[in-house]
Amino acid sequence: MIKYAIFWLSHLLVTLVIIGGECLFSQSISGNLNHNGLRNISYANVDIYKGDKLIASTFTDAEGNYSVKLDTGIYRVEFQYAGFDKIIEEITVESDVKLTRNLTENKSDKYYRSLEEREKRAEEAKRKIGDARGYARAPMHSDIIMEVTVHEPVGVSHDVRAPLISKGAIGSPYTRDHILPQGGGGGLANKTIRPGQLTAGEINDFAKWKMWNDLAENELSQYQKFWQLAPLHRFSVQVTDARRQPLVNALAELLDESGRVVAQAKTDNTGKAELWGALVPGIEIGSKYAIRVHYSGKEQRIRKAKLFHAGVNKVVFDVDCNANFEVDIAFVVDATGSMSDELNFLKAELNDVIYQSKQIDQRLDFRFANVFYRDHGDAYLTRTQQFSRILSESITFITDQQAGGGGDYEEAVDVALDTAIHQLSWNPAARARIIFLILDAPPHNTPQIQAKFQQLMRDAAEKGIRIVPLVASGINKSGEYLMRTLALATNGTYAFLTNHSGIGNTKMEPSTDSYEVELLNDLLIRIIGNYTFMPNCEDEAPEMELDLPDSLVVIHPNQERDSLDGSGHLEPTISWRYWPNPTNGIVNIEVDADVKELFITDLNGKILHRLENLKANRAVQTDLSAYSTGIYMVRYPVGKQWVSGKIVLVRS
Repeated sequence: MIKYAIFWLSHLLVTLVIIGGECLFSQSISGNLNHNGLRNISYANVDIYKGDKLIASTFTDAEGNYSVKLDTGIYRVEFQYAGFDKIIEEITVESDVKLTRNLTENKSDKYYRSLEEREKRAEEAKRKIGDARGYARAPMHSDIIMEVTVHEPVGVSHDVRAPLISKGAIGSPYTRDHILPQGGGGGLANKTIRPGQLTAGEINDFAKWKMWNDLAENELSQYQKFWQLAPLHRFSVQVTDARRQPLVNALAELLDESGRVVAQAKTDNTGKAELWGALVPGIEIGSKYAIRVHYSGKEQRIRKAKLFHAGVNKVVFDVDCNANFEVDIAFVVDATGSMSDELNFLKAELNDVIYQSKQIDQRLDFRFANVFYRDHGDAYLTRTQQFSRILSESITFITDQQAGGGGDYEEAVDVALDTAIHQLSWNPAARARIIFLILDAPPHNTPQIQAKFQQLMRDAAEKGIRIVPLVASGINKSGEYLMRTLALATNGTYAFLTNHSGIGNTKMEPSTDSYEVELLNDLLIRIIGNYTFMPNCEDEAPEMELDLPDSLVVIHPNQERDSLDGSGHLEPTISWRYWPNPTNGIVNIEVDADVKELFITDLNGKILHRLENLKANRAVQTDLSAYSTGIYMVRYPVGKQWVSGKIVLVRS
């Protein structure tokens, strides 16, 4: 977990992204970016090319400084920040190079106009409202990450959403005054807007597959008919090369007995794809299905596909490893009036996620896009920003959005998703494509929209776009079912805001046994990390911070109800050990008590193996050699909780 007692800036040091792999170099290029020599520019993009190949990318730090280590050679350096002219420099590196540059405002740039307008509003509000002033911590032209304290009664509202420029760095988190818009209920008065406040939980129904089926057949069954949507008859496919490295973006197709394509999906960063025999309830399927997989101009076929309960369908291609470090993330956000209790906080969180994503893996190259939406008859239906590597552009766009409109309960969710899936310029070769769908109300429910959602699910899966709904206060059980279905159909997961932050209106508890409460930005960064984690082509699993044991797991039940077994008795202490770790495939597991089952899952929580009826102090073996290089988990349910240890699978 990111420690927010020390503010986020302490970990937002200069991030070096090595696109082609990390090397040790004896020279460097370093310097400073500023505006007219008076203010430093924080968190600007610094991209370095050799020929046409991007070899390194970094941000300037809080003081506008940057440093990149390079080998001897000729390079092109590009400096970019929203609202300013791009600077392009050709340099020769033979020893350490110092390159300090002054960025010039581009007054015709839409981002500069946006900045100028917000600055005027903020200055006007500053004159009108004296005591409602706090201090902000944010890069220039945005409420990116702010810390603002305002003492006002609930109900007082000020339409001000930009920092005021004072002396110091452009983007410096310590040099802004800010007047916070307040009001809207939900206990927002005297709140400080900054990341690390909203709390959230996650339900990965792939990891709780039996529970999801029970819920779908009982508590949530009425909503299958209501929405005419239900992902049924699951086929799971894993695609690897001959060295068991996961292959991303392989197209998997499910074929019925007549050879008709029933479903399509792209493999993810673990080489897996989920195929569904039906997305509509009440449809029975035949007994003979095949799976066809396309990759790099080659085709493999499984003539007798097995349903998930019988195992994972495995396909191996004799191809070379091809690592890709590009990642596309789109935020699709409900901006109707009902979101006003949380939208300003959500904007701060999303902007923080954009910055923190650079910390996940130094090699990843992110692009971000945005779709904000309302409803038919409002001031607008959707506002869209295409994918961009210039992170200040995405942040500026998010900051400019405000809640308004709406009126009835349902909103134009289908239009927003259609826009995101079909109109954004998704990279078909990206390692991961993710939509975070943030909303507090479901779509309208008509036969046309039901059919549209079925098609949107199919289209997203075919493009390899995972949809991760994040629901806020206002969602009901019908909306929860629809969002969890949307996540399952697109290989995503379901997230939700919780009441633990005290921000916004009351949130509904989801239907599940238990969930962990996390800071929202931690949760989103963790999900992005899970969806982008991959071994490199040398069979080495890259480092990833997982605070899990790697050889011995000990469960110490406490006195709380979650540690009770079904009869109300406190469960005994249980431990298990496993070896070797790392492993080439075989893992030995020994438990010190009789247990009904242990689970082996991938990093996304999907169950791969179930070990049943383990006897005390008797070692058993499981073979992971058929799976791709990476990190896996040994998991055991204790009451309503899960306890896990990690296994690293490598082939040297």
